[in-house]
Amino acid sequence: SVNKPIKCPPLLGYIPSKQKGDYAGMPTGLDRSRLFSTLCLGVLIAGTGGLYGSVLQQKALPSAVLSPSPTGLSPDRPMGLGIEEEELGSAVRLDRAFHRIGYQLEAIREGEADVPRLLLKKVPHDLDDLSDPDQRKALFLRVMLPLVLAVNEEIAEERAHLEALLARKAARQSLTRQDRLWLAALAERYDVEDGDTAQLLARVDAVPPSLALAQAAEETGWGTSRLVRRSRNLFGLTGESDAESSPMRRFGSLKEGVRAYIDTLNTHPAYTGLRRARQRAHANGRPLDGHQLAESLAAYSERGQAYVGTIRSLIRRNDLVAFDHARLARPMRQHLAAAN
Repeated sequence: SVNKPIKCPPLLGYIPSKQKGDYAGMPTGLDRSRLFSTLCLGVLIAGTGGLYGSVLQQKALPSAVLSPSPTGLSPDRPMGLGIEEEELGSAVRLDRAFHRIGYQLEAIREGEADVPRLLLKKVPHDLDDLSDPDQRKALFLRVMLPLVLAVNEEIAEERAHLEALLARKAARQSLTRQDRLWLAALAERYDVEDGDTAQLLARVDAVPPSLALAQAAEETGWGTSRLVRRSRNLFGLTGESDAESSPMRRFGSLKEGVRAYIDTLNTHPAYTGLRRARQRAHANGRPLDGHQLAESLAAYSERGQAYVGTIRSLIRRNDLVAFDHARLARPMRQHLAAAN
């Protein structure tokens, strides 16, 4: 179920031409199916001559059932990346740190480098103090890109596991009790009636980074809104409020906000057109195109088609489509395994 959204007040430090209205439809019903406790299955096998341990490798499961960080590391710490903790809160120092570790957007656009697996909890508090607008935009994109890729990676794992189970069902192979519970939890998370696998497959899907980056830039003024920085809400997501509270939803981390945004596009009725366009792209063997999918976002803002035009313009002017092919660097434990 979806509650009627509430209009957002103008953001501090950023005055958009017009705020989103009732069409935006932020699905607060998603909150009821948030993370269950993480579970791990282990089998300890004792044998003659010694004790041997083996751990069952976890399949890609939705965070409603099982979902530790895919990296195996704390998702918000720059471990192993050569960036110090104190550099994260300063825009100038973070920009220098990115240069020091070779995190450059042009190399990402050209496919010459992977994106560091650095998931910041918040945007640097002084981002709007950077006087060079190109420097400010580049820093904002480098903060946002790993977050979008990380959420898409988790969704891709969910989708791959879903497709594997559906293939087993099509082959008349029985599913285990754990498989059935997994499917039920996934259906609840994506607000799909249990058993409607076609709709579930349409919803468990990624959002092109170009689209997410453009919308985050538009909704936050390239990260310069102080209210947005405090709430870690980079997409203008709203919920129920009263006279004493802001309708702007607050998140514990930027990644949590990115996940809520993608969940919105994946579940709300206003974006059925976007999901159908994704299905057509898959059926025709085409990669997802953020510039094309933006056509289905007229309901995201009261500005309607003017908003669509703005998002498409941001994608074109900033060459964001090049990031649709970007890849996250391998998890640290995979690097270590390869080194050994």
